[in-house]
Amino acid sequence: MNNATVKKGETQTVLGPVDPSKLGVTLTHEHLLIDLSIVFVKPSSEVDRSLSDEPVNLHNLGWMRFNWSSNKDNLVQNDVMLATREAMRFRHAGGGTLVDVTSVGIHRNPKALVEISQSTGIHIVMGSGYYVEPAFPEDFAQRTVDNITEEIVRDIQIGVGDSGVRSGIIGEIGCSWPWTKDEQKSVAAAVAAQRATGAPLMIHPGRSEKAPLEIVNFIDREGGDLSRTVMSHVDIRVYDRQILRDLASTGIYIQYDTFGLESPFPPHAPDTYMPSDYQRIEQLIGLIDDGFIKRLVIAHDNCTKHRLREFGGHGFDHIPLTVTGWMKRQGISQSQIETILIHNPKRILTFS
Repeated sequence: MNNATVKKGETQTVLGPVDPSKLGVTLTHEHLLIDLSIVFVKPSSEVDRSLSDEPVNLHNLGWMRFNWSSNKDNLVQNDVMLATREAMRFRHAGGGTLVDVTSVGIHRNPKALVEISQSTGIHIVMGSGYYVEPAFPEDFAQRTVDNITEEIVRDIQIGVGDSGVRSGIIGEIGCSWPWTKDEQKSVAAAVAAQRATGAPLMIHPGRSEKAPLEIVNFIDREGGDLSRTVMSHVDIRVYDRQILRDLASTGIYIQYDTFGLESPFPPHAPDTYMPSDYQRIEQLIGLIDDGFIKRLVIAHDNCTKHRLREFGGHGFDHIPLTVTGWMKRQGISQSQIETILIHNPKRILTFS
């Protein structure tokens, strides 16, 4: 592991600074290890309740795909060897970099990410900052913006805790809808840390078409760099073409990051519209036609076991193996695919 501090023009990975030109095909929003128990919803029926306590397996996988937030085992992935095998599949599919934006409160594990990176040869960029309020520590309400900012800056410049492993991105910074005062404080601290470090910033917006633009305006007022900011989950937040244009016109990066997830009405968010991968690609084409090709990035947001290859899911290699072929079939060129998967992530992850 290289303990040098990241410089302007470099990318910070868990193994140390690297030349951004070495990143290759990059998925900008993933979770190799995570505990998402905060979204668990207890099923209402007796049959479903019995399934909620079972380990993920072939016999309940069909149910799991539509009720993935109502199974406790599905929401916790803390197996380092499993994560390593899944990451290796991505590498074998031509992948170069995974951005693991598991933030504080949902089981960020710096030392494990180092182990996975060393074992696979994949570059891993680790996140920092806080997820949504239900995942906040008990003392968060008493903490100040300056205190939270100092923590994020330390994660980037010195390392997380005593691990010596440095974060290379701020996020994913979580917001609910409507977002709370403490979540606004969290975003304000993240923006201040962005200004102090030159690191990129990634936002998890609440479940409303109004949320992304409201947060973008807040970041702008706080003095954040919108050209260094990524808005996550746009494919499951914004469906109106004009709102998409308005959002992209702010200069932020638009992230379509739930490729492979096509289960409607998840228990924790039953009103969330879940597009198919075909529809995601159609939306990307619309944004490309509108001139926003240089502001687009994609990923899977793999955050549950049932989406991993070893549990019958699509894994981290779905985009490079399958989605890129679909993109070409629908008229997106190889050059445009490389812009989305290589050049745009490289620009985002380069410290300013």
